[in-house]
Amino acid sequence: MTKEVIELAEAGAAAPRLPRLLYKISEAAEILGISEMSVRRLIFAGHLKVSRRFRHLLIPRVELERFAQRAA
Repeated sequence: MTKEVIELAEAGAAAPRLPRLLYKISEAAEILGISEMSVRRLIFAGHLKVSRRFRHLLIPRVELERFAQRAA
């Protein structure tokens, strides 16, 4: 732990949140401004790569950023 985080913890402040690395399909749809079905179609077509963890399809943040840059 960094000195800053330790000081915040001792002061009773919440530790800073780590950035999200993976998103559910519903969250990715909201971020991209499209429907969940559209996200599933993009996954099926190979336009979005997913990570399968614990029976869930999770989309890495970098994959969403890559897709958004290419779509713009």
